[in-house]
Amino acid sequence: MFLLLIRIVEKLLIIYFSTYFLIDIILFLYSIFSFRKKRKTHTEEFNYKNHSISIIVPAYNESVSIVSCVNMLLEVDYPNFEVIVVNDGSKDKTMDVMKNAFDFSEKQQSKTTLVTKQITKVYFEKNKNLILIDKENGGKADSINAGINYSTKKYICTIDADSILDSQALKKVIEPFILDPDNFVSGGQLAASNDVVLRHNKVVASKMPRNIWVLWQIIEYIKSFMISRIGLSKINSLLIMSGAFSIYKKDDLDKVGGFLTEHNKDTYIEKSIGVGHKTVCEDMEIVVRLWRYFKENKKKAKATFLPQPVCWTEMPDNAINLYKQRSRWQMGLAETLKIHRKLAFEPKYGSIGLIAFPYYFLFELLSPVIKIFTIFFIFFAAYVGTLNLGWVLLLIVSITLTTAIIMSSITAIIENWSQGKIVASRDALRYKSFGNWMWLLFMGIISDFSYAFFRMYAQFIGIIKFFQKKSEWNKFERKGVKTE
Repeated sequence: MFLLLIRIVEKLLIIYFSTYFLIDIILFLYSIFSFRKKRKTHTEEFNYKNHSISIIVPAYNESVSIVSCVNMLLEVDYPNFEVIVVNDGSKDKTMDVMKNAFDFSEKQQSKTTLVTKQITKVYFEKNKNLILIDKENGGKADSINAGINYSTKKYICTIDADSILDSQALKKVIEPFILDPDNFVSGGQLAASNDVVLRHNKVVASKMPRNIWVLWQIIEYIKSFMISRIGLSKINSLLIMSGAFSIYKKDDLDKVGGFLTEHNKDTYIEKSIGVGHKTVCEDMEIVVRLWRYFKENKKKAKATFLPQPVCWTEMPDNAINLYKQRSRWQMGLAETLKIHRKLAFEPKYGSIGLIAFPYYFLFELLSPVIKIFTIFFIFFAAYVGTLNLGWVLLLIVSITLTTAIIMSSITAIIENWSQGKIVASRDALRYKSFGNWMWLLFMGIISDFSYAFFRMYAQFIGIIKFFQKKSEWNKFERKGVKTE
C-alpha cells in the first residue's frame, strides 16, 4: 500500500510537470510565431489628439527619482497628455524637490468620484500641463484613484516614479485602443533601468548590468514578458499588466470603481466582491475586475501586451529587496485569485474562467508549493529505496539545461531583434555585442540551478504570508538613474 501511494504521487507529479512544460513550449512557439509575424504600421494614420492621456505617477518617498521621471514624461512625443504626480504622504523630501523644480500655483480642490484618503493640497503648472497632489498616505492604489479624480483626459496611464519611458512609448501603447475599440488595457515589456545613463532625459547608455541579482531579473523578465505574456495575450487570457507602465480607459475604471482599496465603497465593488478588500498587487486585481465586468455584461473585451521594451524601471539589486518583492507579488496573486474566485472554471467567463484562472492557479500560484514538495519527495523516495536518485537528478539536470538553453538563447535573440523596432532611445538598449549575448545565455543557464530556487522560496513565503494575512508592501529604496 505504501509503495502504491509512492507510485501514485510520482505519476501525478510527472503529469503536472509534463503539462507545465508542454504549456510553456506551446506559449513559447506561439509567441515566436506572433513576434516574427510582420505587422503593418499605421502610425502616420493615427490622430493621437483624439486619444488624450492622463499619466498618473504615485510617489512615496521618491525624492531621488521623481524630478527626473517627471521631466522625462513631459518630453514624450505625444500631442495631448497631462502628468499627475500624487505624493502619498511621503516622509522624505518628495514634495520639496517637486515644488523647487517646477513653478506651481495652488489649485482649488474639485469634487471627487472615487473615495480616497484626504487630499491636503493640489498644485498645477499651467505651462507644462502638470498637476501635483499632496495627500495622506493610503497606498499606491489610493494614489492612482486620487489621480483619476483630478484627471481630465480620456485614458489613464499608470507609471512608477522610477520609470523611464521611450519617447514613442505612449504612441505604442495607445495603438491597440485605436485599432480595436474592444481593447481595455495595454502595456509593454519592462527593462532594467539599473546602470542606464540619461542625457537631456533621453537614454544614451545602458550597458549590461554586472550585478547578478539585476541580471537574473533581466533574464526572468525576458522569459516572462516575451514568452508567457505574449502567448496569453494572443489567446485573450492575460490577467495582469505591469503597474510600472500600463494604460486603461478612464470610463472603464469609473464603471468598476477604480483601483481596489479598503475604503473604496463603489457600487460595483460592493456588488461584485464586497467592500473592505485590499491587495498588494493592484495591477493584477484591476485587470481581473475589468475582465469580470465585461464578461458579466456580455461585452467584448481584449487585453493587449506589446512585445517592445518601451519602459525602463529600477529593479532590486540585492537579495533582501528582491526576496521581499517576489514574496509580495506571490501574495498579491493569491489575494486576487481569492477575491475573484467566482471566475474559476466558470464557462460564462469564457477563456478567463476556463483557461486563465486554472493556469494562474495551478502553474503560477501553486507552482512553488508543488516544486518544494517534489524536492522533498524525490529525496524521500530515494531514501526508502523506491527511486533511483542518480537517474532522477540526471533527468532534472537534462531537462533544465535543455530548457535554459532554448529559452535563454531564443529570448536573447528576440530581445536583440527588438532593439531596432522603436526609434529614439530604443537604439540604446543593451545586449548588442556577442560577448553580452553569451554572458546572458550563460547566466540564464546558471539561474535555473540557483536563482530559480531563491525565487521559489520567496514565492512560497508569499503564500504563507497570504494565509497569515500579512499584507505588506515592503517598498525597496531607490537609487535613481544616472544623468549626464
